Amino acid sequence: MKPSFFSVARKPKWVGGLAVAALVAITFSLLMQWQLARTFSVVGVSQEELAPVPLAELAGPGRIEPGAFDRLAQVEVFLDPKNTFIVEDRLQLQGDSAVRGYWLVTNSFAIVNSEPVSLTLAIAFSEDKSELEAAAAKLAATDLQITGYVEPSEAPVLTKEQNVLGSVSLAQLVNLYSSAPIASFPIYLIVTEGLDLEAANIVIDIRSEAVEVNWLTAFYAVEWAFFALVSFYLWWRLVQDERNRLAA
Repeated sequence: MKPSFFSVARKPKWVGGLAVAALVAITFSLLMQWQLARTFSVVGVSQEELAPVPLAELAGPGRIEPGAFDRLAQVEVFLDPKNTFIVEDRLQLQGDSAVRGYWLVTNSFAIVNSEPVSLTLAIAFSEDKSELEAAAAKLAATDLQITGYVEPSEAPVLTKEQNVLGSVSLAQLVNLYSSAPIASFPIYLIVTEGLDLEAANIVIDIRSEAVEVNWLTAFYAVEWAFFALVSFYLWWRLVQDERNRLAA
């Protein structure tokens, strides 16, 4: 007569086997949770972060707060039009496509702790460099309340075009602004409001908040869950084999 499953399974060796299977399954479950934690990530800017905030909340001299980039910031500045430059190889969104052209960037000063601090502004786009040169000639040293997107410094890029920069490299620009060391923000602003020029505003793609799925890590998570189930199946299969041997 074939013994019942539970009469065999409650033997000490199979109770121990079940404990080992549970330990293995727990290990695989922890690995599954680790993979799941890497599967889903939130990217982009949330609705709450779309509203402009004072620049001091996001950055300061030698300071950048986490999550500051692509946020809208407001700040009062004093334009420094004598330090205005053109940057090549810039992309501008136009509908669902993008066109290549130039940016106009200028130095400004924001007051931090009663001291002027250099803040670079990207203020206009054009496919025609001469249009930006004409706009730069009309800039005046004046106080402005501006709003713009906080963006990180770029690496320096060599350019063959005379009097044109290859990137918005703050380390390079600060040296162009002044031969003496000056306090500066480690970010620049793409201006959206507060400055009217006879050139197009810069338009960039700011992603709204969304959840991204990493399908590779999702597959690994399912794989670890499968291994956890297999550990219990192997224990069940071994108990069944013992039942069959005892019935033979």
